[in-house]
Amino acid sequence: MDKAWQQKGLKEYSTEALVGTLGHYGISVAEEDFRKLSETTFPLGIAQQWKAQWKGTGPFKDFVVAAPVELWRRWLPDRVAPYELTDTLASLMKSLLQLLNGAADAPVAPAFEKMNGLRARLPVDDKGGPQERFMQEALAPFSEKDAELFDSLAETLARSGHGAHAESFADLEEFFLPDRKGISRAMVRAARGEQDAAVSDLVKLTEDTARTPIARILAVDGLIHLKANGPAASAGRMLLEWAESTKDLHLALDLVPRLEHVYKAQNDRVSLLDLVRTADRLNAEHDRIHPGHTRHRHGR
Repeated sequence: MDKAWQQKGLKEYSTEALVGTLGHYGISVAEEDFRKLSETTFPLGIAQQWKAQWKGTGPFKDFVVAAPVELWRRWLPDRVAPYELTDTLASLMKSLLQLLNGAADAPVAPAFEKMNGLRARLPVDDKGGPQERFMQEALAPFSEKDAELFDSLAETLARSGHGAHAESFADLEEFFLPDRKGISRAMVRAARGEQDAAVSDLVKLTEDTARTPIARILAVDGLIHLKANGPAASAGRMLLEWAESTKDLHLALDLVPRLEHVYKAQNDRVSLLDLVRTADRLNAEHDRIHPGHTRHRHGR
């Protein structure tokens, strides 16, 4: 391998050259070894494992990150790698943004087609959703700004009159992030003018004990986002009481700032005062169980 690999990319180099360069800088790997690693991790995870032994510097400092990606492409061509989802999702979001910016020829249909084809090949867990480690690696390259766009895209599409695309993207969002199941669709319903139905959907999600605590909190967040302060207050208080009854202190404490926001929006001083007392009690109990583990204090 020569120093120009960063400009040329790795595709034009032989597998022997890649493996030889890895060996030269401290990583001895054969195809069988790589396949074994791939059973529990993905390219960036493999790179992280190799970094501790990596001796490459200068032009070869980052070779340890690039090589697993290229070897995965060559040795495991039938398995989707996280970077494929990264690229495909970025392209889809770009095409949808072009559409929102008025580009009538934005390649939205082929972008969705490519994404749906890839989705069918993604590694899934026992609940039918994408493997968490795979998704963590696939979403890692996205910036905070990218994440904000991802979170708002379905709703923005619906508000802009692109209902079918909004539904498709919401479905994709809920597949990637199962805790949002039903929530993204509710946001789309509200954006299309079905506010009451969306609020009703979200309230039902907050009451669903089969869902994870974070999923129920996200439903409360959805109500807050829609400025449905009455239902948000009722749902948040119900969930707070449930969290206390099940001794889930972290869930209860996570609900405090949400209820604080809602009560302030309602100018409900009585409920705010009661919330302060509840927060103090929860924090005292948390400190008793987890001494030294500091948390953000309500109103302080």
